[in-house]
Amino acid sequence: MVITPASTLPALPGDDEATEIAARVASGPGFWTEWLAELGREGLLEALLADDVIARALREAPTGHQYDRVLDAKMTVICVLVACLFPGAGYDSVLATAFGLPGLKLKPGAGTPTGPALSQARKLLGEQAMKRIFELDAAVPDAELGIGLLWKGLEVTAIDGTTMELGRNEVLAGEFGTPAERARPVLRVTAHVRTATFRWIGAAIGGYHDGENALADELQDSFRPGLLNLADRGFFSMHRWIRFSGTGAELAWRVKNGAKSVPLKTVRTLPDGSELVMLHESDGMRTRRRKDAGDPHAERLPDTLARLVTFTITATTRSGRAKTTRMRILTTLLDHEAFSAADIAVLYAERWQIEIAFLHLKKTVRGPRRPLRGQSPDLARQEAWALLLIHNMTATAAARAAGAAGIDPGVIPFTAVLGLIRSHVAAEAPCRHCGHRPTSPLVSLNAAILALPRHRQGRQRTSGRTPAERRTRHTEEVSYTIEITKSNLPRWDASPKT
Repeated sequence: MVITPASTLPALPGDDEATEIAARVASGPGFWTEWLAELGREGLLEALLADDVIARALREAPTGHQYDRVLDAKMTVICVLVACLFPGAGYDSVLATAFGLPGLKLKPGAGTPTGPALSQARKLLGEQAMKRIFELDAAVPDAELGIGLLWKGLEVTAIDGTTMELGRNEVLAGEFGTPAERARPVLRVTAHVRTATFRWIGAAIGGYHDGENALADELQDSFRPGLLNLADRGFFSMHRWIRFSGTGAELAWRVKNGAKSVPLKTVRTLPDGSELVMLHESDGMRTRRRKDAGDPHAERLPDTLARLVTFTITATTRSGRAKTTRMRILTTLLDHEAFSAADIAVLYAERWQIEIAFLHLKKTVRGPRRPLRGQSPDLARQEAWALLLIHNMTATAAARAAGAAGIDPGVIPFTAVLGLIRSHVAAEAPCRHCGHRPTSPLVSLNAAILALPRHRQGRQRTSGRTPAERRTRHTEEVSYTIEITKSNLPRWDASPKT
């Protein structure tokens, strides 16, 4: 069903602006005032974004929207966001919803375009504008939303990677790659996420065969002083460690357990059981790095001091089943009194928040087993950026409401917030009979979010990680025991080499 905006009238004879304005004046001061207010009003989708990010992004990433005065660049952005907000809707339904939103300043008499027109407009918009909108919106810190959840004065973030399936065609398969024969093409995303609010701070998009590490290198600019970043063991390399810590951000990255798997040697053991270690690039490591970089004359990386926290964590379920895992966390936090080994071991569990963000993105926002719509590499990436943006807008709405109420954003259910945003956007369309819209959608949304039932805090549960385990193991309450242990590293010899 196509919904006609209240600010849209049938085309006037001659299509002359002076004639249109005269006709509106003749309609009476009440209608004229309502029309002006409607033009200046901001829709909910724009209100959930950082200030003026769409206009700023379109100025920085100019597009080819010169031919169509209705489906211009901004309107195309809104349509793409609506399509990602309602992933099961067809283009005609998406257009009807988008053109029913307030604040778009459509010219009187403008009709709703058709699905093929949106397809063409998406091609003209391209990837860069949507990517830039995401970057500008993601740059807004949690503190601006009223969230002051810090760990010892540091904002905690995490990096990791995930994938999303695409439509079946040879062009996408050739561009992004497939995990197996006859499988769908797969797009890979490496993310940098704030663990307190699940809001993205940066992302890099590539193909299935682009490694997470290579994409993670593109996230270096999102690191800055005041951040503490957590990462799984696959991300560590000495070169990456030096570059990322050089941004001023603090790091707490898991490393492999083998003594020869990382270039570490113990300098001395600290009172809390952690160790000061020296990172040293061996001849073999330098040879591989020179080959990978294509620079046969690259200098050896400088010896770098860090701190290693080694611990075991034992998970015991209510039924008595226990599992012990050994972990090693390498960190730039050298002060063992300000940042104890036990505190760092407990903090590392926050890294799992990024897995929850991926679950929200793939299962809740996009929908389970739903491939992206884009049938070209550019449109697939455009849609991926838009999905990340919808996820961030939802997390931002939850964080803003939590900040206003002084509560932890983690207790607000993400799925319910997304449902509220969808219903509020749908409700922004004008009444078919009187043309009126609901007022203050953002205020109404915040109130509805705070009225939601909240997650239980402090609850610890575990379940099987694989499908086979989940078929035989029920989710159970679990308790964790952490014990700081010594590493198996060799000692660092500080004597001069001859």
